[in-house]
Amino acid sequence: MSHSFPNISKLALLAVMALIPSVALASGLSASATYSYDEISPGVYDYSITLTNTGTTTIGTLWFSWIPGAGFLSETPTNVDSPAGWTDTITNSGASVRWTTVSDFLSPDLSLSGFSFDSTEPPAELIGIFPGPGTGTGDPDTTSTVYIAAPFGDPGEIFDATPTPEPSSWLLMLTGLGLAALTFRSKLLQGA
Repeated sequence: MSHSFPNISKLALLAVMALIPSVALASGLSASATYSYDEISPGVYDYSITLTNTGTTTIGTLWFSWIPGAGFLSETPTNVDSPAGWTDTITNSGASVRWTTVSDFLSPDLSLSGFSFDSTEPPAELIGIFPGPGTGTGDPDTTSTVYIAAPFGDPGEIFDATPTPEPSSWLLMLTGLGLAALTFRSKLLQGA
């Protein structure tokens, strides 16, 4: 005679599922990144990245345009630069860039700039979605991963790097705000 314990297996599954978020939160790993770009010659762009540690632990690896199993850059980066104490490696046959450090970890609540590379991949494409095929299909091209120290030394944290507004975007926004202020002032004067 066989006994089955369906309620115990359901409870065990629920317990395991409940632990998953707490394990991820226990690491304290969280990050954000912004990037800007300049066209340095016709069709060649210099991308500069600033990494911000929004967690409670250090960051020792930034892997840009990458998740485990896939890189998203359509063009191989050139002239890769690193912040002091960090080293760079082009990975995934040119589809991503990994920066690591063994001593100059990024502490919580701090930002670090100096991650940069040149590419013929235009900004309009970099801000797009990875078309595939394979792992990561449908993810933003700027999906990136950080680790507390060495790559694969912990579960890592995946996030999307975001572009900073271009100077022309700032100018357009400031012009719009200025016009709105003038319109408001004009209506105030007419009502007085």
